[in-house]
Amino acid sequence: MNMNYYELLGVKNNASKDEIKEAYKKQMKKWHPDINKDENAVGMSSKINEAKEVLLDDDKRKDYDIYLTKKTEENYNRYTQKKNVRNQNTNNDEEQVYENKKVTKWEYLKDWLKYGKYSKPRKLLGVIGVLLESLLCWVIKILLIIFSFICNFVSYLIRLLFSYIYPIVGIIVLLFIGQCLTSGFYNVLNEDPQIFNAIIIMILMFASSFILPLISRLIISPKVFDILYNKIDIGLFKKCVGYKD
Repeated sequence: MNMNYYELLGVKNNASKDEIKEAYKKQMKKWHPDINKDENAVGMSSKINEAKEVLLDDDKRKDYDIYLTKKTEENYNRYTQKKNVRNQNTNNDEEQVYENKKVTKWEYLKDWLKYGKYSKPRKLLGVIGVLLESLLCWVIKILLIIFSFICNFVSYLIRLLFSYIYPIVGIIVLLFIGQCLTSGFYNVLNEDPQIFNAIIIMILMFASSFILPLISRLIISPKVFDILYNKIDIGLFKKCVGYKD
């Protein structure tokens, strides 16, 4: 069972010695092998005794709290997908890196609230900040997806339109070329600029039907979402919880 000593006894990390002793008695009444015939009772009672021994010893408890803090930092490295090098005294070829197992933002936030050395108002502000930055990133993601959908839909409509009017477009272009050959380009442009403007608009519309899908793919590309995650989401999260690299 993956529980720390405080969780094992059911007390807060700032519990007094009297609270720890009372919690120990309560847990042993529940898990003592003479009372509980569950196959896990022996292991649990052993862990409960170990928890009591550590938490009632000031030096051991201080070291254990430091261990929990480091564990929280390692969880942050997992959340950010940052490799944390162990065994600094080993050669580069023999370095062991912390396993690249992703820990979610919310798992780290839970550890931060439980073990972070901050006041309750600061932790409350941190939670509010994390919720707001998460909402912001969620809104940005939704807007990117909607804009990408619009780009693809508009491109589809333009191509559908041209599939019906391309004979008319062809006739207009031929008429314009014929007038240019008979009267000259500049004379046609001065006398009847509407045809030229219409041709330019149609060319731009047709070109946009190819450009918009490219913009759509760029908007929802892994690179953009990687920037949103690593630069914006994690960056704001670090500010909220006061994490320093």
